[in-house]
Amino acid sequence: MRIGIDARMISMGGIGTYLKSLLAGLSKLGDDAEYVVFLQKRDMDSCAGLGSNFKRVVCVAPPYSLAEQMTLPRLLRRERLDLIHHPHYFAPFFGKTPMVATIHDLIHQLFPVLCPSPLHWRVSKWVIARTARRARVILTVSEHTKRDIIEHVGVADEKIRVTYNALPPGWEDGRAPRPEALERLGDTPYFLYVGNHKRHKNLPLLLDAFADLLKETSGVRLVMTGERNSLESDLRFLGLGEEVVFPGQIPLEALPSVYRSALALVFPSHYEGFGYPPLEAMACGVPPIVSDAASLPEVVGDAGLIVPRGDKDALRNAMLRVLREPGLRNVLVGKSKDRARFFHWEKLAAETLRAYHDALLYSPGRIPASPSVSRS
Repeated sequence: MRIGIDARMISMGGIGTYLKSLLAGLSKLGDDAEYVVFLQKRDMDSCAGLGSNFKRVVCVAPPYSLAEQMTLPRLLRRERLDLIHHPHYFAPFFGKTPMVATIHDLIHQLFPVLCPSPLHWRVSKWVIARTARRARVILTVSEHTKRDIIEHVGVADEKIRVTYNALPPGWEDGRAPRPEALERLGDTPYFLYVGNHKRHKNLPLLLDAFADLLKETSGVRLVMTGERNSLESDLRFLGLGEEVVFPGQIPLEALPSVYRSALALVFPSHYEGFGYPPLEAMACGVPPIVSDAASLPEVVGDAGLIVPRGDKDALRNAMLRVLREPGLRNVLVGKSKDRARFFHWEKLAAETLRAYHDALLYSPGRIPASPSVSRS
């Protein structure tokens, strides 16, 4: 079995973390498959530690480009693959290599306002549908996203496998110091938000809840990744200044230290296909406070506090509980570490490999169902 993995996005955010975890797991499995990993030239060294059954191939065409529509299918033919795994719905339109695709979420389809233009929304909707038709098996990262794909893309239940996201081995062990802006805080307690500042992240609500929290307590900070300028008008309106800290771009190796020093991660998003920050927080023993939207309750389970989406008072009260009830926080810390172990890179790889085998057994009108896997 000769399987290609399109890893050109291995340095890109959540999909990159997914790819690193998957490749580490497949390398550990020690199966008899041969893997051909397609990478951008700058990322070739990122996969240097894989096994002897992994071949790395440079693909000069970047993701989302017109060039990939011709370049990547030509490389797939040259490598004589039995199967190609695309880790995103934007798979090449052409080519006859049997395909597995991962659809992480339907955010652009469900939230057209996040698209640059109506044309972009129409194109993304068409591409998702085309990829879903071409793929022999579709992987996705939560049961909630599976339901979205069934409802909004019209894919049959038996064609979809849920393979939960994971963190690469040793991710949470990073001991690089916190950025200087956070070191200056000393022992000042802080809540943490990690992510971008797109509209669906619901950050104005977070700032509003934190401003209300400061009316009842003092000496606590909110640390947020990203640039301050995108939230400047909300900060001025709420009278928030140095209470909200923007440490700038945090190196990946320093992120575990930033998590470990936090009281809790606060993540009130309206929609997530999975939501890596809550998993990262739990892996570091930090409880997440999340909204009850989309996949977030599925990921967090009972290891964090879940509040109604859009409820400012509930969000403030959850933050106050973590701050004022150390016993509660200690219980959630233990549950967080246990919950994080469920989302393991070896498990991700084993379930993905099973999906590869299913795809190779595929024939029109028949998609074999994998044995059920306990997700409790």
